[in-house]
Amino acid sequence: MPDTIQKSRGFEGELIIEIPKIALTQSENLPLIQALHIARMGFYPKALHHYYQRPSGISQVILLYCTAGKGWVHFNKKRISIEPGEVFLIPTDMPHSYGSDEENPWTIYWFHITGSHCDDAFSTIMGDIEKLSKGIRVGFSSERNEIFKQMSSIFLRGYSASNLLLANLLLPHYLATFISPEFFQTIAQTTKELSATDKAISFMQQNLTRTVTLDNIAQSANLSVSFFSRKFKQETGYAPVEYFNYLRIQKACQLLHFSSLRINEVALQIGMEDPFYFSRLFKQQMGLSPVAYRKSGRQGVDPVSTNALTE
Repeated sequence: MPDTIQKSRGFEGELIIEIPKIALTQSENLPLIQALHIARMGFYPKALHHYYQRPSGISQVILLYCTAGKGWVHFNKKRISIEPGEVFLIPTDMPHSYGSDEENPWTIYWFHITGSHCDDAFSTIMGDIEKLSKGIRVGFSSERNEIFKQMSSIFLRGYSASNLLLANLLLPHYLATFISPEFFQTIAQTTKELSATDKAISFMQQNLTRTVTLDNIAQSANLSVSFFSRKFKQETGYAPVEYFNYLRIQKACQLLHFSSLRINEVALQIGMEDPFYFSRLFKQQMGLSPVAYRKSGRQGVDPVSTNALTE
C-alpha cells in the first residue's frame, strides 16, 4: 500500500523546508551533527484536511508539536489524540498515520530528523513505546518557537557548512525544550552591523524572482567582484552564484508544494526563463525532477528520503 497524503491547497502562513540531497550528505560527514540533523521541517497553521499515512514508516524520526487545535496519531496499533501544548514523536520505520481534527484543525511545527542517533530523540522524549497512550505535555513557549524561526531562517539563507552546523546545532536545544521545559530560557538577542556576506545574502533573498548577476550581488555588498567572490566563498564555502541558485531552488520547493503553478511558471517565479535549465538545476540539487518532486509530495512520499531520488 503506497504512502498517502491529504491536505488542502495550502495553509496560510505555512512553511516547508527540504534539505537538498547534497546538503544532507554533507551533514552526514560533519562530526558535530552527523548523529542528529534535520532532513525536513515545517509549520502548518490551522491545517484543515492535513493527513499522512505511511504503511511502512520512514527512515527518519518525525516530531509533531501542536500549538493550537487538535489532531491525532495512529501508532503502534493505538489512536492517540494530540492536544494543544503536546508533542509527539514517531520512531524510524514505524507504520503510522496522523491527521488534523476536521472541526478544530491543529497548528503544528514539525520535523523529520535523521542521523545515527535520531531514535535516541524519540526514546528520550517519549519513553517506553509500549506505554504510550497520549502526547507528551510540554506547554507553550515563545522561546521554543523562536528557535524554530532561527533554524528555518538559517536554512533559507542557504546550505553552506557553517549554516548546516549552526541550524543543526540548535536542534538539540530545541529538543531540550520538550525534555525540561521548566528550565527553558530565552535566547539572548543581539544586534550587529551586517557583514558584506550577510548583505549579499539578504540581497539574494530579496531578489529571488529576478535574474541576478555576480556583479549585482557584489554591488549589494559594496565590493569589487573579484574581492567579493573570494571573500564570499571563504566565508560560506560556495561561489556567490552557486549560493544564489541554492536559495532559488529552495523557493522552488515551496512553490511546488504550496501552489498549482506549472513548472515553467515556477521557473519564472525564481527568475529562470528557461524551464529546461531550471529542471536540470533542480534535479542536480534535489536528486529528482520538479515533476517527480511535486508528484511524490502529493502522494505522501517524502521526496528527499525515498527511492524517487534515483530517478
